[in-house]
Amino acid sequence: MHIPFLFKLILNRYFFQKIFAITLLFIGIYFLESFLAIFLIAFLFSYLFLDVAKAISLKMIQLSDHMSHRLVRKFLRTGSSLPVVITVVYITFIAIVVSLFYTLIPHLLEEWKWLIQDAPVITNQLQGAIASLENSVNMDLGINKALSSIFNPVSVQEIVKGTFENIKNIGIFLTKFFIALILSYVFLIDRRKISDYLEAMKGGNFSFLYEEYRIIFGKITKGFGLIFKAQAIIALVNAILTILGLLIISFFHEGGTFPYIITLGVIVFIFGFVPILWTFLSAVPILIIGYNYGGTSVIMAIISMAIFIHAVEAYYLNPKIVSSYMELPVFLTFLILLVSEHIFGFVGLLIGVPLFYILVDVLKDFDQFITKISHASNLFRETKEDTKEAISHDIRLSRSGKREGK
Repeated sequence: MHIPFLFKLILNRYFFQKIFAITLLFIGIYFLESFLAIFLIAFLFSYLFLDVAKAISLKMIQLSDHMSHRLVRKFLRTGSSLPVVITVVYITFIAIVVSLFYTLIPHLLEEWKWLIQDAPVITNQLQGAIASLENSVNMDLGINKALSSIFNPVSVQEIVKGTFENIKNIGIFLTKFFIALILSYVFLIDRRKISDYLEAMKGGNFSFLYEEYRIIFGKITKGFGLIFKAQAIIALVNAILTILGLLIISFFHEGGTFPYIITLGVIVFIFGFVPILWTFLSAVPILIIGYNYGGTSVIMAIISMAIFIHAVEAYYLNPKIVSSYMELPVFLTFLILLVSEHIFGFVGLLIGVPLFYILVDVLKDFDQFITKISHASNLFRETKEDTKEAISHDIRLSRSGKREGK
């Protein structure tokens, strides 16, 4: 890129408008950093529930067309109104969340209590297995020393203390969760008025902000909405398959129930939102508890189960749910996750890949914009040269005509 062209690019009005809009957006994000979690959750709720409500509304309209009874047809037509369907979807979701809270949370707390109490026993058995492995290979791997430092009495007390602190954080998260839920509901019900209000900016001096943010938030919708929707389905399927697999393993092992199965299901679901790494992150606690539960035979069964679930995800779920916009090389995915985790912490594992897609889309837009300006500049330069040549040619013809006249 030539230096004169770079100056032309910087001084270009449309390029300046793009830079100004993006800079203003980053300033807003910086000052509203504490609200980002609420905005993100509200956006995800809005995106997912609007899709669900539209699908249900369409099905009800199609069903009403096949109904012969007038009252039933009228009821379906009235009930298919999008605001009504959205309200029903939200009420149903809240009812499911509340019922899960009252049924699962007591079991989870009970499992956590027993898990903390059983931690020394699990550690001793694990250390014995590692010691046998080190003796067989005549090599000190240093794993037992690390486990001893982690699971000494002081560390266990710190883990318990940290667990109760995290429970307090869960309370804060639940508050933000329900605020975001209400915010997303109000947005969906009032979205037409909001759209009309924002479109009023089109005729003002800052109409370019409307156009730029329409493009940017469209990319955010694609980056976060589509990817999180796909990952949520995959995470839910993985969690269900894992719980079913552990139930089958425990049935054939002792006929009982696999220990801490609900906790492990929740872990698999949460880590299911992390591309690629979820298999390794969720497998570690399952393998540790599985070894304590049934030894090597259960470990082999868990590994077989993990291979089966990974095959289902790779060969069925990904082709069906995840389209080409999520295809990334494994190495690049690992790199993105490492960098995003370093910058944002654990949340970075969840938002790293969507942020990368948004960044790539924005850079593609800039590249296309710069290419258009470059082509326009080259065309102007060529036109200018052609005009100069034409004028010079006319002048030469004029002068030669005058000489012939003389």
